[in-house]
Amino acid sequence: MEYATEGVMKRLVELDILRGFLLLLMISNHSPSPLRRFTDQPVGFFSTAEDFVFVSAFLAGMLFQKRTERQGFEAAKSATMARALRIYQAHLVTLVFTFAVGSLFLLQLPGLQDLLSHYWTNPAAAALASLGLAFQPPLMDILPMYIVFSLLTPVAFWAAKRFGWRSVFIASAALWVLSQFHLRDLLLGPIKSGFPFIDPGPFDLLSWQFLWVGGLLFGKCLQARQPVKLPVVSEVVFLLLAIGFLIWRWYCNYVEVDPSATWWFLNKWHLGPLRVLNFFVVTWLGAKVLPQVARWQEQLKPLAWVGQNMLPVFAFQICLTLVLVGWLTPANNPGGLASTALVVLQTLLALLFAWLLDWRRTRQKLADARPTLGMAHSH
Repeated sequence: MEYATEGVMKRLVELDILRGFLLLLMISNHSPSPLRRFTDQPVGFFSTAEDFVFVSAFLAGMLFQKRTERQGFEAAKSATMARALRIYQAHLVTLVFTFAVGSLFLLQLPGLQDLLSHYWTNPAAAALASLGLAFQPPLMDILPMYIVFSLLTPVAFWAAKRFGWRSVFIASAALWVLSQFHLRDLLLGPIKSGFPFIDPGPFDLLSWQFLWVGGLLFGKCLQARQPVKLPVVSEVVFLLLAIGFLIWRWYCNYVEVDPSATWWFLNKWHLGPLRVLNFFVVTWLGAKVLPQVARWQEQLKPLAWVGQNMLPVFAFQICLTLVLVGWLTPANNPGGLASTALVVLQTLLALLFAWLLDWRRTRQKLADARPTLGMAHSH
């Protein structure tokens, strides 16, 4: 996974564009729209969730390594903790919005009864558990995963400094292997039987940490100017595998079969082995061409706005999606027409919200620059 090392110290616009594009895909994937058939897992047996986790880890690895080089480990750790706090604050916003809307408009939004079924069993306990990330309603499980992994990032770098990145990666891979035997379910089973409102969501963090550690490692290597390289023959094999997975995925789509829902080696929540392989080969090949996207940054600026304001736009869309999914029923969504129209509306709102955030940030920069310019002219 290589990028021009001279561009490491500046913002990678192509990653902003990629994250913006992924978020727009996620809007469709979170809706009961027929568009999901084309936007969910479009290039293989992996979804936008894997992309988001890996790209976020990649950037986290780059930034942690850069801050460590410039300011030391403690400064890098403090910045990462501050980032985790900002993500937690965004998570709290989505929780307060969801519980408030669910409590006040339950009859008007019947779909929320299913989405928050465990919440209605014991609302007070579930609300408190959600503060500790132990209760995660559907569609609201991505941010808690980011929080946990952000908190573990300094631990990974500390362990790598002491034992080496090879040892950290092997330990992560071993934990991922154990997770394939549903280790998390075995550990949580007794707890959930006594506290039914405990629901940490479908993502098995014991599995998904492998993706995060891999992203940290690639980001750290790039920032340290030690990009990971493979022989050309390996990349040819990757290309053939990627094409094979792509054909297989769209054949399954054509015959309306989803093997990832039935076969453990393609399972999403536990990151089955073939799913990891599919993601890795496509990501490796995609990293070869992604820098070329920067040439189109003016034309793709709306996507960059979304990517640069990822956290607030994501939280905004989650809140909006919960309302729309709660409102939609088979009766008011014949043939998926209503949900498709709402996906288009949400997409436009996401772009508008991202533009407003970018406009506000630009104005703030100009306001901050004026006193400096005035002092320069006075001298």
